[in-house]
Amino acid sequence: MLKLAAAILALGLVSTSCIASEGEDQANAFANIYASLCMKELANLAGLRARLAPMPKLPLEKAAPFLAYQIGDAWPISDKHGLFVLALPAGKSVCMVYARRADTEAAKRLFTKLVASPPAPFAARQVRDELDQTPTNGQTHTVAYEWTLPDASRKMLFTLTTAPSENAQLQVFGSAAIIGQ
Repeated sequence: MLKLAAAILALGLVSTSCIASEGEDQANAFANIYASLCMKELANLAGLRARLAPMPKLPLEKAAPFLAYQIGDAWPISDKHGLFVLALPAGKSVCMVYARRADTEAAKRLFTKLVASPPAPFAARQVRDELDQTPTNGQTHTVAYEWTLPDASRKMLFTLTTAPSENAQLQVFGSAAIIGQ
């Protein structure tokens, strides 16, 4: 069921028919990476890790911040609109994507489109909408949605944090996780 939902979402990615700004292009690239890797592969992160194994990884010291200093792997993903990082902590059902630069409003709009209205029989509810002040990224905005199935103990949690400041080290961070038993 999780794979079906992810496949439907990947097909429904936003296409741009008009000329977009560089920041919007970066937000679109982020959303495509997030949907096609984290959302689509959430139920099979071991398979994703195996497919990524031949690709060059970030060295441990560079990967550490993207993994919250946990054990795991991080890959740079180069796109014509920017450089992104995909991180998979070891032994956890979580996938993370980072964008150094992107239009944060466009990223929020695309993220909401991806996660606010899941395919049936999933139900979505927003579980977080918070502003925070951080030393490295300035003002941040975090939103999260939870997907559930009737009578299921496990849930999918989709989270996006944006930092619009031009001085932010990272402007967009998204994660997808399976939580619960």
